[in-house]
Amino acid sequence: MARKLASIQKIVNIEPIEGADKIEKLTVLGWHIVASKSENHNIGDLICYIEPDSRVPEIPMFEFLKDRKYIVKTIKLRKQVSQGLVIPLRELQKNFNIDIATLKEGQDVTDLLGITKYDPEGEKEQKLAEQEMKKAKNPIHKFLMRYKWYRKIYTQLFVPKKGGFPQWIKKTDENRLQTMPDEFYSIVNDPNETILFDSTEKIDGQSATYFVEKHKVLGLFNQYEFGVCSRNLRLKTPTNSSYWTIARQCNIEQVLMDLLKKNKATRIVLQGEIAGEGIQKNKYNIEGYKFLAFNLIIDGKKHRTIEMQNILKPYNINTVPILDTERELLDTIDKMVEDAEGKSTLYKTEREGKVWRDTNNNISFKVINPKFLLKNNE
Repeated sequence: MARKLASIQKIVNIEPIEGADKIEKLTVLGWHIVASKSENHNIGDLICYIEPDSRVPEIPMFEFLKDRKYIVKTIKLRKQVSQGLVIPLRELQKNFNIDIATLKEGQDVTDLLGITKYDPEGEKEQKLAEQEMKKAKNPIHKFLMRYKWYRKIYTQLFVPKKGGFPQWIKKTDENRLQTMPDEFYSIVNDPNETILFDSTEKIDGQSATYFVEKHKVLGLFNQYEFGVCSRNLRLKTPTNSSYWTIARQCNIEQVLMDLLKKNKATRIVLQGEIAGEGIQKNKYNIEGYKFLAFNLIIDGKKHRTIEMQNILKPYNINTVPILDTERELLDTIDKMVEDAEGKSTLYKTEREGKVWRDTNNNISFKVINPKFLLKNNE
């Protein structure tokens, strides 16, 4: 399901900000947003909420974001962290000619407002796809690739923007806790069941997926297919990209083949984060590249991180750092966000946050450290 970057939501709480006469703190879903008192917001009002990491259209309504390249980021005003934008519905009617009487709570208006995700990793993926395109062996194609008009047409027709990723593998992006308050509070307030969770450090890098799939040929012979993927694309051509470099450096194809046969499996998937030189400003001061696994899935069964750690240890493949095991969640979203703060276990810098999973691997979400976002202007 596509992420709702802009949606119709209710204001669930309004609080004053100490020492501030003209602004106040609104709560929408699990997010806190600083807004002007002049907008006359009230608890229960329907508004349009725009999430962090959204890129808004370059129109007069959003001119105040011009210096930030029209990207909605986490900011701090009067010591209050603010994440996202709250837009009164009357502004949608005025600027987008939307009949606000038809809008309902929870409605996704991302496409209606022309909002897209700010996705620097996706932009790098597109460049990788274009590089693979240039490596095509067809001599006529290679000759025509010299011309800009041909590259443009070929990219539009044949380079997948969101495709190319195996459909049977789930992509790695976790939901932020603030987008799922109802689910969170149903867990922590359930008097009849206590669900325990593990947490790992969220690493700021490049998401990578590796897999081996066994096929039967003519019903007689086994054929094994190895795949290398970025977050959204399969990278079929071996290159010197970080994804293929890690595949060679960690001998991932052979590792997965070995595990596939040991488990008498048909499909095996290894997913993780690549950190290092040239990736997200190399916040962890790593030489070259380092791979940290966060998912090992064998024939559809996802292993707990601690289990994965034991399975991969003989192959010298590291997992993301484990921070908590079999722990109960804290009782509010604000406490969970505060708990996500802290230093990285990889280097003396703010950690990006935590990823939480219940011990049965049915529930998962991420909690981002606001200090990390503010420090890195994200």
